[in-house]
Amino acid sequence: MTGIRDYFGNIASALTSTVKGMGVTARHMGRDAITVQYPHARLPIPPSYRGIHVLEQEKCIDCRLCAKACPVDCIEIESVHHGRVLEWQKFTIDYKKCIFCEFCIPPCPKDCIHMTAEYEAATEHPDSMIEDLLTWTGLRAEDKREIEAAELKKAGQAVPPMPPGGKPGGPAPGTASSFGTQTATTAAPGSPAAPGGAPKHAAAAAPAAAKPAAAATAQPAAAAAAVKPQAGGVSPTGATPPAPPAPAPAKPPSSAGDMAAKIAAMKAKLGQKPGGS
Repeated sequence: MTGIRDYFGNIASALTSTVKGMGVTARHMGRDAITVQYPHARLPIPPSYRGIHVLEQEKCIDCRLCAKACPVDCIEIESVHHGRVLEWQKFTIDYKKCIFCEFCIPPCPKDCIHMTAEYEAATEHPDSMIEDLLTWTGLRAEDKREIEAAELKKAGQAVPPMPPGGKPGGPAPGTASSFGTQTATTAAPGSPAAPGGAPKHAAAAAPAAAKPAAAATAQPAAAAAAVKPQAGGVSPTGATPPAPPAPAPAKPPSSAGDMAAKIAAMKAKLGQKPGGS
């Protein structure tokens, strides 16, 4: 009797479990689908998510506090100090060891290492999970200039001025990192296409730059007006206002004509000065 009771009891339990499961299915059959078609669609990532690291290399001072705070020793940093200039060699994180604890973020005095919302790090090759966070390695052009300037200043020699344009708008090309990315640009420093973008005072600088161009354009016209005699024999320097300048004559083909025009313009300019003939 016990065997028969257990037999039918198991059947009743199976039927009860099936009915409960189908009840859950029936309740959700009329609802909208919530399946996310990854990777074409993704769920929003909360701001507190701890993902792949990113380094602001320009800010980093190589204090290595992040490496000391790491509980699994997955951060390795190598660099050479040239005074205040750093010659970067390596800044790697081994994601085979990393536990994404975020202990490396608070100790940083420059707030230059961050954790992003990037989470796609799956790979079939474990060796590729060692990520170099450096944007460049070695010394950039401005780093070499700064080192040379420090050596000249230490030797008591004059420091040459900074080249026109100063530092570029973004990281200068260096030796390509083995794992990280290489940031380089062919755009002129300060242009809208440069990494740093256009300068903040571009709007104020444009009228100032336009004034010399306008003055340079007005000088040939003034010289031509000074050379050409006015109607009635009135001198251009007299009280009578000069007539509107005539269109600039065509450029003579010979070099002698160019030289004569330059000499005439110089004489006219000297004649307009006080005390001139």
